[in-house]
Amino acid sequence: MTKPKPSVVIIGGGITGLTTAHYVRLLRPETKITLLERATRVGGNIRTEQVREFVLDAGPDSFLRTKPAALALCKELGLERELVSSQPAAARVSVARAGRLEPIPEGLVLGVPTRLGPLVRGRFLSLGGRLRMLAEAFLPRGFGRSGDSDVDDESILSFITRRFGREAAERFVAPLLAGIYAGDASRLSLAATFPQLGAFEQRSGSVTWGLLMAQQAQLGGGQPALGFARLCAALKWLQRPKRAQESPFVSLRGGMGTLIAQLASSLGEARILTGQGADAIERTASGWSVSAGGRRFEADQVVLASQAHFAAGILPPGELARELRAIRYTSTATVFFGFDERGVACRPEGSGFIVPPGEGILRAGTWISNKWAGRAPDGSLLARAFLGGDGTSLDITREDDETLVRLSLLELERLAGRLGEPRFTRVHRHTGSNPQPSLGHRARLTRIEATLRTLPGLHVAGAAYDGVSIADCVRQARAVAERIASAG
Repeated sequence: MTKPKPSVVIIGGGITGLTTAHYVRLLRPETKITLLERATRVGGNIRTEQVREFVLDAGPDSFLRTKPAALALCKELGLERELVSSQPAAARVSVARAGRLEPIPEGLVLGVPTRLGPLVRGRFLSLGGRLRMLAEAFLPRGFGRSGDSDVDDESILSFITRRFGREAAERFVAPLLAGIYAGDASRLSLAATFPQLGAFEQRSGSVTWGLLMAQQAQLGGGQPALGFARLCAALKWLQRPKRAQESPFVSLRGGMGTLIAQLASSLGEARILTGQGADAIERTASGWSVSAGGRRFEADQVVLASQAHFAAGILPPGELARELRAIRYTSTATVFFGFDERGVACRPEGSGFIVPPGEGILRAGTWISNKWAGRAPDGSLLARAFLGGDGTSLDITREDDETLVRLSLLELERLAGRLGEPRFTRVHRHTGSNPQPSLGHRARLTRIEATLRTLPGLHVAGAAYDGVSIADCVRQARAVAERIASAG
């Protein structure tokens, strides 16, 4: 008898689901793949729209070069010639303070100072605040941690405050880090979001010193001794001259939607069913059964690549569903504006700005035409405002598009000066789409993994679990595909 082909059902057609299908097809070409997506299009939060000569990325507009999974995927898909780096001017980022935009000093890595001059000259903090940031290099391991605090987990805000001081934490470092998640820095888990910062403290005694050691190791340098030698090494490192560096941000010439289109077209005979959301999933004697719109799909393996709360709703009641449902999500919106430069009082500099809590309604803003070449016609300024998220006063689900446009334009002009009448506006909403890795998230993942070991053939992957970036999702997707391929 002919052995039946292995079958996989993937629930969710965002970057994680599509990448999982892509790698399953590469690793086990004989596998029957069915991908179910409840929306009418694939791609999830990744969506590129063209308005006249403007190119708009409704969701993420890039990925990090330092996380190799996404870059490798683009090259595998034949998109290497479409890869572009952000423009040199985009390295400058500002922070809103007292109704104006103050440049954040160059040389900060995840908010950690790596150059002395820009930090000392910067006006974004008081002199005391800047000195307190520099003092982090000489504070002992565990400085400021209360005796009854959880050694295994700590919020972003708590960690940055005790290591770099309250002023730096509240005015820009914590909002900068939390902004990646559209989250509240007092609730987000450092261990689940930026574990490298905690690891630097544990290994080297301080974050600054840990970063110094990591960069020296990359350059093949040795580790200087403690005491005076350590002080001299730190000062020498902080005073090093600026060097031209390749931008860490990479995009695609036509927008990130190019990646989605190429992934979808790479899937060959795989069935991609849009407008077909899964209703229920249950275990059977031979594997798994997925119900969707009155149809049943039998599979050896099932991948839950949707939002965690959606996955919880289609699973049978039990421990896994409870854990997935407990992962919090928040809602955000992006509002785009196309301006004619002739109406702009003073063209903004840099790639954009962040807005700390209490400094305005927006969460952040991006000057897209400064950041990426070819996204706007000559003589134009393309801007994007970010609203909503956890820890902000504005609930985007309660406001209509007209209100979001009006509020965004008022805030952009309050901070950057007159921008003129927009040539067009666009609003994109991401309702309940931004996972929040809250305190205890890593422990929750451990429990989820333990439960999945009792459910062979069932997998979870995506932004709700081990990282929210495109590269994190691609990495998780490939890992799941490799487990499926090795299942026999």
